[in-house]
Amino acid sequence: MEITPEIVVGFDDEAKALINRLIRGSQLEIIPIVGMAGLGKTTLAKKVYNTLSSQRQFHIQLWCTVSQAYSVKNLLLQLLCSDGEHSRKNEELGILDEDELLDKLRKKLLGNKYLVVFDDVWDDRVWNDLRLSFQGATKGSKILFTSRNSNVASQIEYGGEPHNLRLLTDTLSWELLQKKVFGEKECPEGLLKIGKQIAKNCKGLPFSVVIISGILATKEYDRWDEVAVYDTDECTNILELSYTHLPPYLKPCLLYFGAFREDQEIQSKKLMQLWIAEGFVQCTDAKRLEDLAEEYMMDLIGRNLVMVAKHRSIGGVRACHIHDLLHKYCMVKAKEENFLQVLHGYDELSTFNVPPDLSRLSVWSKVEHFKESRLFCPQLSTLLFINLIRNDSESFLADASFVFQIYKGLRVLDIEQIVLRYKVFPSEVVSLVGLRYLAMQGEMRVIPPSIAKLSNLETFRMISDYGIVSLPSTLWSMTKLRHLHIEGYDVVWSLPRENLENNSGLLNLDTFSTLRVSLDQRVENILKNIPNVRQLKIKLSKAKKSTTIGYCNMSGLESLESLEVWATSLPPDRVEFSFPSTLKKLVLIGLNLPWSKISLIEELPNLEVLKLLYDSFKGERWILTEGGFRKLRFLALENLDVVEWTDTDPDDHFPCLQKLLMSGLSKLELMPSCLEQISALEVIELRSCKASVKDLVQKIEEEQKDCGNEDLRIIP
Repeated sequence: MEITPEIVVGFDDEAKALINRLIRGSQLEIIPIVGMAGLGKTTLAKKVYNTLSSQRQFHIQLWCTVSQAYSVKNLLLQLLCSDGEHSRKNEELGILDEDELLDKLRKKLLGNKYLVVFDDVWDDRVWNDLRLSFQGATKGSKILFTSRNSNVASQIEYGGEPHNLRLLTDTLSWELLQKKVFGEKECPEGLLKIGKQIAKNCKGLPFSVVIISGILATKEYDRWDEVAVYDTDECTNILELSYTHLPPYLKPCLLYFGAFREDQEIQSKKLMQLWIAEGFVQCTDAKRLEDLAEEYMMDLIGRNLVMVAKHRSIGGVRACHIHDLLHKYCMVKAKEENFLQVLHGYDELSTFNVPPDLSRLSVWSKVEHFKESRLFCPQLSTLLFINLIRNDSESFLADASFVFQIYKGLRVLDIEQIVLRYKVFPSEVVSLVGLRYLAMQGEMRVIPPSIAKLSNLETFRMISDYGIVSLPSTLWSMTKLRHLHIEGYDVVWSLPRENLENNSGLLNLDTFSTLRVSLDQRVENILKNIPNVRQLKIKLSKAKKSTTIGYCNMSGLESLESLEVWATSLPPDRVEFSFPSTLKKLVLIGLNLPWSKISLIEELPNLEVLKLLYDSFKGERWILTEGGFRKLRFLALENLDVVEWTDTDPDDHFPCLQKLLMSGLSKLELMPSCLEQISALEVIELRSCKASVKDLVQKIEEEQKDCGNEDLRIIP
């Protein structure tokens, strides 16, 4: 996995020094990067991590973010999943306890030379919690961590000499400011003097330079003097200046980050759904609300306030976060403006003096504390529950009825981090008729018809451990629904077959995951009721008769951009597909299709991302169709039995391919010669592939270099 890089200056010497320490010596060593907040510790660690990844110095590289309040289980999941394997792996591991995860991590590292990064460590508890996984380390293995506390290293076994990060010089501060504001362009002559003064005012703190750059990038040149005269001695002053210069519609979007944990990577899709439910995103006739919300997100990123944690494969941001200094500012500012209140633990919950006009509350507490406090503020419009430390013994709330009975005015209710014990959907929920956003977790197997009383509901998210959760036919009357989402290991929505003809459909539905469809159902009867969906996940199940052929005609979904179709135990060649030309991303899993049917996919004119996983196609030979995959940028092939993957014309395939991922291709013996000539190719990543596949890739690398592509990286 490559960590999202940031623009850096002045770190070349620092990075070289760290890399030299990491690659020399045979003993396990823990090397801390130490410095004050905002100095660039994480940025330097990312630079080192990515450089070593490209140099292939370690067999395994893993990264996790710690922070002050952490869950051991969450850290283990981060480490076990940070190698970028398929997201379904996270769901599989999530059902294991801490001891099982520790053992899995130990086995993963055993016999491998590894580099593990722990970002934002506050004390030695982290090492004590995880040290068993690192016993018997292979020679040359190293652990790198970042911390504000210079004493941490001396308290940890194997702790080495801290690498103390220095402040930037005035020259380097100016260089960083120029890069952030102008990119590759030159600074205009008339701005040199005032620009250098602004950079100097940041006192060598990279974080301050970055925030100030975000302000300057949105200012007319003749207004830079307004920034130059501002007191920027303290980070708080810089953040206040940046907030003041935000347009009004972005201010609530930024402050909303204060509702989440420090250093938390937030799913951008979820965050933007919350913004929409809160009414921060103003409707226009020309664009969908989701598109406007994404513009807001990109604006905050462009102002250097929000950082990208993960990119979406078809463009956009998958996950984001903010600096912990900015996070603290957002919490304080949100409280000052009575925009949002964050409460920690039972003491704060039980003694909190509720302002009469408080509208939003984020609770960071163990479940039992929230229950026992029975905080009374019926005027709330938003209630978010953030469980800081989740262990199996702390994750259950036996009775949440008081939430539904007291907070009748809620528009946003996010309690998906509370595991509700109900086997039946709580009837009290449907009395919250103003709800626009509902996120919950539990073992409910049936969503009752009465949910249609939530006529304003836009987003319904559910986490479940039960395989099939049945939706009612009254769902079709909930015309404001925009997002239906369920997650959990092998968990799906099931729709009734009745009432498909006599309804107006969910015209606003934008995302729907994951829908269970039987091969003996007429899929188009369901899909015609969600004609404007853009992201769709489907699980296909076997028909009652083994000879039945399923027809998945999706050509009518003219807005569909992302589609995932998966199945388990499906008989070979039992489904026929028809895809819309708008499709940009396609993921197929376990469908057992013959390679002869891939031509339908090769011809899709806008396809950019294709993932063929776990026997999605079966057969020894895949011959590429001439002129296929004209826009494909990313191709993943995992756990397929293909032996010969060939082409007919090396000049007529994958002209835009940038990344190829191959995993578990145990039988592959031949690869297409076109891969040797694709000038756009940047990365070939291999996982669990035999030596002969690595030899084939090495030949591709050599041919690419002969053609002038020196930038191709091979990740073994």
